[in-house]
Amino acid sequence: TGFYSREVIEEWAPISVSPERVEGFARAIASGDEIVLVAVDSSDQILGFGSIVASNNELRAVYVRSEHGRKGIGRAILRRLEDLARDAGLIELRMDASINAEAFYTANGFTSEASGEHPMPSGRRMACVRMRKSL
Repeated sequence: TGFYSREVIEEWAPISVSPERVEGFARAIASGDEIVLVAVDSSDQILGFGSIVASNNELRAVYVRSEHGRKGIGRAILRRLEDLARDAGLIELRMDASINAEAFYTANGFTSEASGEHPMPSGRRMACVRMRKSL
């Protein structure tokens, strides 16, 4: 995309997700630590997903498959996650946004607070923008 190196992209959003990573997601969901929302079409193909970690007031992710971008799917996922966050008693959400997603979050009411680096499992660090939104 021009924002990140190939190595960062491959770790952050791999084409093939490892079984260990899937198991980690499953544990977080089962324990209630992470609330995940998945958008699917009428044939159950995944269009996008998003998640929050209420205990950290954290919006963890909103991702939409590139071929379904700019159709309102990401905005719909984000709105529903914000509703779930309010239902959990949160009054704000914070996140480390990827540089390429900053405009999306700004358009949806988040404010940029600072540039930062998001740690990745390998120890590599990914440039990000620290953002916040009052609910």
